[in-house]
Amino acid sequence: MKNQKNNIPIVLTIAGTDPSGGAGINVDLQVFRDHGCHGVAAITAVVWQNTRRVGGWRATRAADLRAQLDLIVEDFNLSAIKIGMLPTAELMNEVSNFLSDTDPEIAVVFDPVMAGGNGDQELMTVDGKEGLMAMVERVDLITPNGAEAESIAVSGALNGAPEELLEGVLACGWRRVLLKGGHLHRENGAPIVDWYGDECGVRPLPAVEPVAADVRGTGCQLSSSIAAELALGRGWEEAVANAREYLNRRLVEDAQVIGGGRPIVVRAESVS
Repeated sequence: MKNQKNNIPIVLTIAGTDPSGGAGINVDLQVFRDHGCHGVAAITAVVWQNTRRVGGWRATRAADLRAQLDLIVEDFNLSAIKIGMLPTAELMNEVSNFLSDTDPEIAVVFDPVMAGGNGDQELMTVDGKEGLMAMVERVDLITPNGAEAESIAVSGALNGAPEELLEGVLACGWRRVLLKGGHLHRENGAPIVDWYGDECGVRPLPAVEPVAADVRGTGCQLSSSIAAELALGRGWEEAVANAREYLNRRLVEDAQVIGGGRPIVVRAESVS
């Protein structure tokens, strides 16, 4: 029997690991903390990576993932759910089944991670991509980048009009779509424009100036921030706006190169 002692929002992340702390579950939990939420986690894959590259990964057994999830909901009242790396169709089906058993009022944000940020390693199998539609019924917002949206929509081109690409994702049945503009075709140094679509149509969101180049884990942090904002009671558009502002601030203030590769958002303060 659940016996929650306080009203701190609890946000669940269902995602893969990142030993370097720049992406995946390791950064999702930091984002939840930044928003004043408590984070709980279920691991979908063990990933070996650092700031230079992804070396490989191994998916969690479906039964083991479900066991993690069942024990979490046995004990906690969730306020929101963020989903990241789901590498196989089997895991997507397991998570879909789990979500069908959860309260429909719990918001679900899905960041469909298909490859490492620099594209050097596939993080979703072919059958995983084919099985994405298992998630459509219970996901409230999906947050693909351009390449992911192209794969999900089946039609459209990365260098094509973003509104058409977004409409192609919505046409598959996804309830809300945030198309991240960082990987869309644009002139070097041009402002980044994300696109948002729902039952009311598609529209561009206010542009943000590009910041530190090629920071790892931006998609993980954006989707986690949206989930945390929803857990705090924000509406969908306010949650998206606040999360974009949060991420941009973090990128401006905290992106650092602390390894030998790409920069990451560093929340620790230097010890003098």
